Amino acid sequence: MTTFNLHIPIVPCRILAGILSVVALQGCDTVVEATMPITPSSIPQASTEVFKQKYPAVSSFVFEPLEKDKTWQTEFVTSVGKVLSVVDYQGEIIDSNSLVGIPKSLPEAIKQHFISQYPSAEILAVYDLMKSTTLTEGYKLVIKTANNTTAHLFYNSENAFVKEQTPSNEKALSIIFTSTDQINYDTQVPLVVKQFVSNNQLKNASMVIYQLTDKSYKLFVNFRDLSNGALQTFEIVLSETGLVLEWASSIENNYVYKVLNSANISSKTKSYLQANFPNWQFDYGIVKTIFGQNKTSFVALRVGQSDNYIVAEEQTNEHNLTIVHTQVLAENKLPDALKNTLTNTFPNWTFVNARVIYQATDANTINTAPNHFLVEIKQGNVRYAMRLDADGKIIYQYQII
Repeated sequence: MTTFNLHIPIVPCRILAGILSVVALQGCDTVVEATMPITPSSIPQASTEVFKQKYPAVSSFVFEPLEKDKTWQTEFVTSVGKVLSVVDYQGEIIDSNSLVGIPKSLPEAIKQHFISQYPSAEILAVYDLMKSTTLTEGYKLVIKTANNTTAHLFYNSENAFVKEQTPSNEKALSIIFTSTDQINYDTQVPLVVKQFVSNNQLKNASMVIYQLTDKSYKLFVNFRDLSNGALQTFEIVLSETGLVLEWASSIENNYVYKVLNSANISSKTKSYLQANFPNWQFDYGIVKTIFGQNKTSFVALRVGQSDNYIVAEEQTNEHNLTIVHTQVLAENKLPDALKNTLTNTFPNWTFVNARVIYQATDANTINTAPNHFLVEIKQGNVRYAMRLDADGKIIYQYQII
């Protein structure tokens, strides 16, 4: 899961960010708000509630089917850019990605060159190389190689390969936080940086300026493009005299989700399942691609009547299998903290069903600490569903219609 240091500007999110857990609801609930183009009754309300909880400032979510009655994807705009997520019929976010940069396709010629020359590598980020705010002169790919090192690949405006470069270890002497509309009033900002911003008439945006040990300056400029909801970023390197050494503008990572059927489960995942769950049954599968590369697969399975699992495998990491486990709970297995919360909220509640969801772990670790619980109860003739954290606090609740 990607995190951002406070002193570094936002960068494209690239790492598996979203297995929160897997929860199975008994039955299908009616969604209160419209979620066109899907028939509202086909999406469990838990699926909308989990998004409302995670993104409270977003007014509505539009779900598109990935696999009928199993998984949906949704793309929406937040205050800091766009988000693309996948949710399943059990009401949980399976994967979530922040979309940073301009929406633009990587040219096919560059993609094919990368695939042929770096078959075991992974694209981490893609940039336009800029001449100005409106003119480009090529592309830069940031990749992770097979031996886990980072490299930069440069292509010209005709999409021809130019060079591979190992990024230098940059060390900063100072750091300045400012914005394009305040920069002329900031006495700490070097004159050459002010002149660059003025000459190029950059939009109102936040800025972070690093003065590097080689006396050059590295600028990170972040602004919101209201026309498409994108969070646009510039990374600019200026020489001590103000010469533009590099000007890169980020391109959105091109995430695409596809249905994965049981016949196409990787041998590694299948071997793990057969060794650990001899009677497993396939539920659904998803593959996430980035710029056409298979990046991550998610395989959901059932074991017996009470256990569900999701196995997430990152294809570019040979040692990465992530396991999420959910289990049916009988009423007498509910923790006291949950029972106390239910009694305080619904004095005459009766039990319908419950599940416990364990935290995501690697394939070699057993984690017995619950992540959260999903419980359905009745109060008289009215049925409620709720999500509670491990301490028994209600995260959300709704009435099942």
